[in-house]
Amino acid sequence: MVLPTATKTGDSLLLTMVSKDPRPTFLLTETSSDTEEDSSVSLSVAGKAMEKDLQSLKTTPQGLPTIVGRNGLLSDEDAKQATPNSPAAPESTKTSLSPAGKLVDALLHASEESDLPTAIKPNAPLVSNPTNTSQLAGALHDSIALSGTFYESHVAAWAEGRRPLSELQKEPQAQLAQQVQSSSTSDLLNSADPAHTQLGQIINLQLNALEQQRLAWHGEVWPGQHMEWEVNRDTSESPQQNEPDSGPTPSWHSVVRFNFANLGSVSASIHLIGQQIHMQVRTDSDVTAAALRANGSMLSDAMAAAGSSLDSLIVKRDGKT
Repeated sequence: MVLPTATKTGDSLLLTMVSKDPRPTFLLTETSSDTEEDSSVSLSVAGKAMEKDLQSLKTTPQGLPTIVGRNGLLSDEDAKQATPNSPAAPESTKTSLSPAGKLVDALLHASEESDLPTAIKPNAPLVSNPTNTSQLAGALHDSIALSGTFYESHVAAWAEGRRPLSELQKEPQAQLAQQVQSSSTSDLLNSADPAHTQLGQIINLQLNALEQQRLAWHGEVWPGQHMEWEVNRDTSESPQQNEPDSGPTPSWHSVVRFNFANLGSVSASIHLIGQQIHMQVRTDSDVTAAALRANGSMLSDAMAAAGSSLDSLIVKRDGKT
């Protein structure tokens, strides 16, 4: 950004946003320096000049679009393309990042240079015995809850007394905190630090969860058995939401994928609407589809024993119900 020539390190600049599309555009309206007299001079010259330039850009003749630089002001490249004979803009004032800013930059670069994870991936199978479903459910819950994806919300819950410190200390951010605190700033800014890669991957998981409103888990549920699990909140309205006084019914969509040794590829799409569970199972084998239909009552009974009801079950093979 082009700044007034009288601007010094330590001065405060007051920027007013005048538009956000197609690029953020700001108007410099005030500066604050150690010398009040110098501040008034820079205001009268720089402020009015920038205001005049912005007004001229907005009223470009012949209906031409407004030309705004990536930082909100007319850039040298854009100015040359728009008016080839016009003088170049003055050189921008050099800036520097704080240690915190450099740390964030280093973390983002570390995540970009590594294999960016889009799913939570545990390092070991969750359970050794697949028949203990209660143990498997608890291990899967802990694998997600303690992955670091929700660390900041867990810190807030701990601060309010709703979460024990012992649980918070199991998450990777807390485990890395001592390592980061004992490191110097130069060590923290070293992109080769393994802590950078781990923190960068966690940040990437958190950003993906926020942007896509989706959480994914990929790993072994027991030795040799891989599973892919995705869950997201369903924002579309459901026909079951017919009670206006009670508000919208929470609705969740979950997908699990398996590749079994005997059944082959099997995926299940599960819709949880309030207390209702609707499931659609897909497979690439006619034999597997027939077996799933024949034993559908076993699944319903098992869910009922666990305190949940299976309201509907559809088994599909290659698009055929």
